[in-house]
Amino acid sequence: MKQKYAITVADMELNIISDASPDEVENIVSILDRRMRDINLKSPRCTKNEAAILCALSYCSERIAMQEAFKKVEKDAFRFAGENEKLKQTIESMQLEMDNLRKDAAVMRSILDRASITAVAPTPAETEVKKPEAAPEEPVAPAPAEAPVAPAEEDSQKKNTKPQKNRVGTMFDLLTFSDV
Repeated sequence: MKQKYAITVADMELNIISDASPDEVENIVSILDRRMRDINLKSPRCTKNEAAILCALSYCSERIAMQEAFKKVEKDAFRFAGENEKLKQTIESMQLEMDNLRKDAAVMRSILDRASITAVAPTPAETEVKKPEAAPEEPVAPAPAEAPVAPAEEDSQKKNTKPQKNRVGTMFDLLTFSDV
C-alpha cells in the first residue's frame, strides 16, 4: 500500500510516495544522504544537484554491474543444473550396479555355504602327522676348553649379567623362557 513520506536528503526536504515500509524508506534515505555528504566533502565546489546526479550515476552503474553478475550467476546455475542432472543419473546407475553386486554376493555366499556343508571331512589317515626321518648322526667335536675365571671376575660377571631369554622355534616366536 502506497504511503506518503516527508524525507530530508542533504538538507533538502522532499515528499515521496512509496510502497516500502517506513524502516526501508529511512534506511534508503540515510544511505543516499551519507553518500551525497561524502561527495560534497570531497568536492566542495559541487552543488547539491550535482551531488544528487553523481549519486544517481553511481547507483545506475552499480545496478548494471549487479545485473550482469546476476545474469552470469543464472547462466552458471543453468549449466550446473545440467551437470547436476548428469550426476544424479550417474549416482542412480551406480546404486543399481551396487544392488546387483550385493545380489551376486548373496548368491555366492549361499553357494559357498552349501559347498561347506556338503564338503567331505578328512579321513584320520589324512590328518595323521608324518614324522620326519632321522638324519644320520655326525660326530660332534668337543667344545674348546674355557679359560679358568678368577673368583673376583666370577662375582662381577654374575652381578653384571641378566638372565638371558631364549626364543623357542619359529612357530612359537612369542614364547620365551628364562635360563636362570
